[in-house]
Amino acid sequence: MNKNRLSSIVNRKWWLCARCIAVLITSLFVVKSSAQKISATLDRDKIVIGEQVTLELKVSDVNPRLSFLASWFSFPDSVNHLAIIKKDAIDTVDVGGLATYLQHITITSFDSGRWAIPLPPVIIQDRTSGKKTSLKADSVFLQVLSADVSGLKDYHDIKDIIDVPKETDYTLIIAAGISVVVITVLLILLLKRKKSPLPVAKKQVKNARPPLEEALYKLNELEKEGLAVSGQSKLFFITLDDICREYFANRLNIHVTELTSDELLPMMGVYLQDQPARARYKQLLQLTDSVKFAKYKPAVPVHADALRAAAVTLQYIDGQIQISTGHVK
Repeated sequence: MNKNRLSSIVNRKWWLCARCIAVLITSLFVVKSSAQKISATLDRDKIVIGEQVTLELKVSDVNPRLSFLASWFSFPDSVNHLAIIKKDAIDTVDVGGLATYLQHITITSFDSGRWAIPLPPVIIQDRTSGKKTSLKADSVFLQVLSADVSGLKDYHDIKDIIDVPKETDYTLIIAAGISVVVITVLLILLLKRKKSPLPVAKKQVKNARPPLEEALYKLNELEKEGLAVSGQSKLFFITLDDICREYFANRLNIHVTELTSDELLPMMGVYLQDQPARARYKQLLQLTDSVKFAKYKPAVPVHADALRAAAVTLQYIDGQIQISTGHVK
């Protein structure tokens, strides 16, 4: 009887030990399986200059009862040839008691090449011990391709003038009759008055500079104003765009003030047959629209590049006009 009881006690102790070991192994497995995970992915890894791509940042398997986010990914407005267009709020999703944090960031670029997206670390802090754990995601790369507008479906050459059937209009006849009456009355009044020397009308001094020289002069004055350094990027690009459009109006005798960039580019494509020249001007238009309408704030060197691109484009167009008219200097 004593031997059976002793054997029962021993077996019970072994069973308790085995159960403790099993619980310990299960706890270790749970702790290991609940380790935080971090990732960064793009919805596509290739874009054309000026297009937008979405970057998804994700941190999962965070136990909110034991730890919390001490710091999140921190991005400047522009970095490494990339521009941040929009940052969505950080979303939190509960999955089985563990928190997953998500954020979407819209990115664009106006420089062709393969650019690495720098990913700052995320810091997780333990609520009890205060210990901080740094999580680092793998690098993400974005390929930015040069714009190719040679195959644009919306490109249309300038059409010939279409004759529209005219209807009988008596406006000119009426206006001519009124003019004759007014002139007759004025002549009668002048004849009744004593002759007096007429004042000499001052000649209006027109701009002596040719359109290209005037545009280049204004571009140089725009650079001297220092708008880029003072943070007035929007005013800078609005003025730059106005200078180019004023040149088109004076040199080509066409009305372009109210045209959008999408309407202006095909019209200028007639004078920008060279692919690099056309791509350069398209990139300049896209950059201008991003600053004017998307509140994009480019770095200071980008302003100087835009000035050079505008000057080169206007000089190229002027050269093409001289070739076509046979007035090459």
